[in-house]
Amino acid sequence: MKNKLIKNILFTSVLISGLSCTKLDESEFIYDKVTGDQFGKTELEISSAVGAAYSNLAGVGGNNHYLPLNEVTTDEAIVPTRGPDWGDGGHWVRLKRHKYVATDPTPSNGWNFCYGGVSTCNRLIATLTTIGTPTAVAYIPELKTLRAIYYYWLMDWYGNVPLSIDFADTKPPANSTRLDVYKFIETELTTNAPLLKKPNSIPDVATYGRVTYYAAEAALAKLYLNAELYGAGAQWDKAIAACDNIINSGIFALTPNYVDNFSQNNQNSKEFIWAIPFDHIKFGGLNINMMTLSYLNQATYNINAQPWNGFASTAEFYKSYIDPVQNPGPQGTVVGVDPLGTPITGTDDKRMRNNFIVGPQFSSAGVRLSDDGADATDPDGKPFTFTPYINELEPAAWRQSGARIGKWQMYLGMTPNMDNDFAIFRYADILLTKAEATARKTANWSDASVLAVVNQIRTQHGGVTAFPSLTASSFLAERSREMFCEAWKRQDMIRFGTYNGKTDFHDADPDDALGPNGINHLNIFPIPATQVDANKNLKQNPGYQ
Repeated sequence: MKNKLIKNILFTSVLISGLSCTKLDESEFIYDKVTGDQFGKTELEISSAVGAAYSNLAGVGGNNHYLPLNEVTTDEAIVPTRGPDWGDGGHWVRLKRHKYVATDPTPSNGWNFCYGGVSTCNRLIATLTTIGTPTAVAYIPELKTLRAIYYYWLMDWYGNVPLSIDFADTKPPANSTRLDVYKFIETELTTNAPLLKKPNSIPDVATYGRVTYYAAEAALAKLYLNAELYGAGAQWDKAIAACDNIINSGIFALTPNYVDNFSQNNQNSKEFIWAIPFDHIKFGGLNINMMTLSYLNQATYNINAQPWNGFASTAEFYKSYIDPVQNPGPQGTVVGVDPLGTPITGTDDKRMRNNFIVGPQFSSAGVRLSDDGADATDPDGKPFTFTPYINELEPAAWRQSGARIGKWQMYLGMTPNMDNDFAIFRYADILLTKAEATARKTANWSDASVLAVVNQIRTQHGGVTAFPSLTASSFLAERSREMFCEAWKRQDMIRFGTYNGKTDFHDADPDDALGPNGINHLNIFPIPATQVDANKNLKQNPGYQ
């Protein structure tokens, strides 16, 4: 009951800043019902309407854009075609193989998601400016920061995107260069960050779920870490400084237990710099359970709907937790099963046990699940067992193949919308961001400070042996084990130069210097064909039609 009460308060605080002591009935909760022409008389109306800029973020937890663009394109995740399921015109296969085209739905959904958020921010900024009261104007830096984050995602995914920041300007915009968008984002974040609230402790009811000073600094840290890719040159010192602004606050800390960041009631995590407060009643959208679990797992967790049997991890990535070279540590713990159900032993990394669901599956009553629709070629047969091994990407991946994504706690009585909150910026990521920027600045991956941070996270969250030294490759592998499926892997692989290399079910991309700054054009997505067709001022990204 206590956790439920806390989360109710936290949800309310996404909208009602400064009113956290006001008792609100749950029936009064409004997230995106108030539009720009309906508010302005009271602080309650203003703060409620500002929530519309955040309501768009529900899409972060689904299978339409944010997670697929950042994960399915990498070595971490895969959506196999399982007979008639997940064919969807082949676009999941194209994402995996880096064959995406301008008519594919996922890049189009990502574009619409971000520009939908930008448009709402623009509308609210214009309306608040017109109202002009101190209460109204006080929200503008927050909205500009949120808009900058939407643009950060746009620039990262599509490169040269239009800058549209005037709600009254209805002219079809042309592309801005990636560097110009980078400069805009940097200016917006550095200008508005000092005007945002600074929580004194974590969690903070008044700011939970909203962008704060520390969320802006985290966005800057990620912007600077990738600045070379965006045409701005190396910005290691700026990245380190942004990280230090968060670290030196003293209010964030690594959780003693990795799993606490992903539990059903995870809103108290001291690692959350900015998290989306999902809730199955008040703010649905986190559908990872439906995306990854099998139809039969409805009986495992007593879900009121049948899961979709789609997303899984690749065996290649799953095994990175038990690779004695990249991930040395105590051997002998059973961590999975092979295609024939034989136990696999390997490194006892606690994150592995949290991040994946493998092995025999049971109902909530303990009855072994059996799949009457099991593929005739699957050696496991009807007894339902999740195996890391995936026989093929298409067209007939076995129904039970693939380690499933269990990072966010699955719990009895789930609905298709999970209660777990989803961190956009997490403290462990900021520690690793500073460590990487330091290693790149010093050209020394085994720099003492870098090694100390990586080993602190590794031993505390993974419970495995510390590294005696690091290389770029082992750093990326360790970062990936920690940040699995948190939507950073595509960016990480591009930065480390591995995105275009061969991975499970993805052949090496052809050499290609068509993209900005000579990078492979596949490192950014095509601008949706519908947008180019509708706006003759837009130019398609190189390499796409």
